Amino acid sequence: MESETLRTTEAQRKAVREYEKRNDRINIIFPRGTRDRMKQLGIEKPNTFIKEVVAAELDRMEKYKK
Repeated sequence: MESETLRTTEAQRKAVREYEKRNDRINIIFPRGTRDRMKQLGIEKPNTFIKEVVAAELDRMEKYKK
């Protein structure tokens, strides 16, 4: 079996591991057409929009939980 050439350097892989340690990753699947709906509403960066909405809702929920 031939040795496989890695496409990333060890430094890049280490940086990714460190980044992942500092952040939570959540994968979510939306119904088909959700991206198009966002685009029609002028949302150019869906990831940023989703992060901001979730953070705002968590803040709101924590405020009323107390």
